[in-house]
Amino acid sequence: MAIDFHAHFIAPKLMEMLETRESDPRISDGENGPLYHMPVSTLPYSRAYYDMAQRIEYLDHVGIEKQVISLPGLLGVDYLPLDQSLPMVKASNDGLAQECAKYNNRIYGLAALPLADNDAMLGELKRCVEDFGFIGAILPNNSFLSLDHANELKPLFKYANEKKLHFFIHPGWRADEFPVLDTRPSDPDELLIARGALGVQHTVSLALITLLYTDFLNAYPDMTVHIANLGGTFPMVVERMHHTVEARFPDAKLPPCRKENLYFDTSSLGPRAIELAAEVYGVDRLIVGTDTPIFSAETGLRVISQTRLSDDEKQQILTQNAHQLLSR
Repeated sequence: MAIDFHAHFIAPKLMEMLETRESDPRISDGENGPLYHMPVSTLPYSRAYYDMAQRIEYLDHVGIEKQVISLPGLLGVDYLPLDQSLPMVKASNDGLAQECAKYNNRIYGLAALPLADNDAMLGELKRCVEDFGFIGAILPNNSFLSLDHANELKPLFKYANEKKLHFFIHPGWRADEFPVLDTRPSDPDELLIARGALGVQHTVSLALITLLYTDFLNAYPDMTVHIANLGGTFPMVVERMHHTVEARFPDAKLPPCRKENLYFDTSSLGPRAIELAAEVYGVDRLIVGTDTPIFSAETGLRVISQTRLSDDEKQQILTQNAHQLLSR
């Protein structure tokens, strides 16, 4: 069995709102079925996003005992202007809350927040935690591309620390980046997807620099944070980064690649990447992330089994580390 900390859900009410929109994010009818349009990409859309009964059957089938669920970070709902984002994130959170109540102790909610207004963000987080029992929130990694951006979220983190919440840092945009313009080259679709996948992971790594190498998180020891996709490309390039910093600043010593309240999910979907992350961060920092329904849970679990880690280390990743997070 496994506990999955990276999975997504689009509430039926939010789906209805997205179907009426003329600009992205939106849902439309495609030749081969519904599509959801994000600011710079389009993905097939199916019942797997909104049918929780079907989801539970699927989790039973693949061996996932608990799942922590959030709005898809790259959908682009939360970064819209406040008059657009607030009704939609409320619809998303209300719908997820209904499913959490129905499948108590099986499904756990992370709140979507209206990123355009800090007071509205804090208010919606409080509503979701105090009224619905959500365990935290999802935030875009672009909010951590600099320490200045991160510091704007201090009231949010202060509340999260008081309540011992969990924040999920996922690829996504800040509200001041609206609208995101599609500046991709006119390459074949498969090349665009490949470039986009690498670009997203690079941005995740840049956010990790703020969270790992500054004292920002030190002020919030009673909350936990996890970063998607093994922290992006960071495990592969951390040695060169350290050499580069020390070559320019001989007296500089970057801290170790771990903080006790910082975790990483395995949704890179590759066994060698998971092995490298275990070496860089420590096995006790890794938790399962399948990124369903965008990717299959079977793939997310299979890549862990395919690693050359010991059976005990695999079990740490599959359940033990996540159990500790959920039991705080």
